[in-house]
Amino acid sequence: MSYPSLHDIAAQLRAGSLSVQELLQGCLTRIEALNTTLNAVVTLDPTAMTRARELDEELRNGHDRGLLHGMPLLVKDNINVAGLPTTVASPLFQNAAPATSDAPVIAGLRKAGAIILGKTNMDELAAHVSGRTSCYGATVNPWNPSRRCSPGGSSSGSAAAVAAGLCVAALGSDTGGSVRLPAGWCGLFGMRPSWGLFPTSGIYPRAVSMDTPGVLATSAAGMAPLLRAMLQDELPGVPLANSPRIGVMRQFIRQLAVDQPAIADRYDTTIANWEALGFQTVEVTFPLLVSEAVATAVDIIRSFEFYRDIRADVDASPLKDRMHAVPAADYAAGRAVPAEQIAAAQKTKQDAAEATQAFFAQQGLDALLLPTALMTAPRLDDPAELYKRARLLVNLFSITGNPTLVYPGGRVDGMPCGMQLVGRVRADAQLLAFAEAYDRRFHPFCTPDEAAGQPA
Repeated sequence: MSYPSLHDIAAQLRAGSLSVQELLQGCLTRIEALNTTLNAVVTLDPTAMTRARELDEELRNGHDRGLLHGMPLLVKDNINVAGLPTTVASPLFQNAAPATSDAPVIAGLRKAGAIILGKTNMDELAAHVSGRTSCYGATVNPWNPSRRCSPGGSSSGSAAAVAAGLCVAALGSDTGGSVRLPAGWCGLFGMRPSWGLFPTSGIYPRAVSMDTPGVLATSAAGMAPLLRAMLQDELPGVPLANSPRIGVMRQFIRQLAVDQPAIADRYDTTIANWEALGFQTVEVTFPLLVSEAVATAVDIIRSFEFYRDIRADVDASPLKDRMHAVPAADYAAGRAVPAEQIAAAQKTKQDAAEATQAFFAQQGLDALLLPTALMTAPRLDDPAELYKRARLLVNLFSITGNPTLVYPGGRVDGMPCGMQLVGRVRADAQLLAFAEAYDRRFHPFCTPDEAAGQPA
């Protein structure tokens, strides 16, 4: 089955062929049918149907809040939603009281008419990219669930829920790839906005100098109204060029994708698609992309800020010994890192950001196109080293501030293969416009059910 887009649903609501209550009930029915297998949703808001009735009444009375009116959304469980606990999928907060107020990004969505249906599973304390470290148990990728593949993390439940049709769209957060990898591995559109654009208050910290909220959806056009509502403002952008320039790295990606060469094939295909749309593609080289020094700096900064910002919660918890081994090790690493290493990592971060912006300017690029990862979704029990390698093409843009938009790039070995467009800092609107043009022409999203028996 195919899922209607956010815009299609909005049209049905206004035509009277669908009510908000019916839309919400459809999501609840799918959650009941599929969540036992996927383990994507951890909490449902018992007031959601009451809110749906209120929003139906508003539409009948001519009060239309816009495209998000009545849209059921799910939210990663590190983002505060009033009335629901924020557990961050950790024993530290398993007895957390309900949040007393919404995070600002949630308040914006509610104002725009969205329904917060519930909270999604995630890697504990957002400290991995697998979806397997949660205190609620692992989340399973909805593509061929019997294979028990990773949906990506740490926004694992949000990605699995959108791919399985449990909601219209979902919120995640991204520090070191936590929206980008799940979007790629679940065949979705996903966006990590320019760093610092969105408020992060009410979002449990992972590494504040890299953290940002993000969105996961089934269409490019479905992301823009979510982001505008979260920001409660227009997204920043730059004038669109008549023939935008996209940097590509054909041979470099083919050299890297030795384990799954078909990823390079999908990359070549999507380059040809952009060219068919009238975009200029220009071959570029940028060794900093896979710099080991950058990867090390990302790890050091993330571990140090993690330890610094959650130390009080860990010290105060009688359940701190029950933390999963992965976040526990990261916390310990942050505690032990010498001051001179922290300073060196921060200098690397600053230098990398400056070099990246200079690269975009010197090459005259509007975007850089890459695969999201060099492999499709690993199995949940695959070695940690494989998950570390999965971050190779996202590490740099975790510390440079550039917005990154992931879109479906076809399938390899029956699983989704994501592509990512990296834009110029604070050119988020431009990046979305590019993706919307691509989506209108090529319609790359498909559901796991649609993909069965189809060619990649």
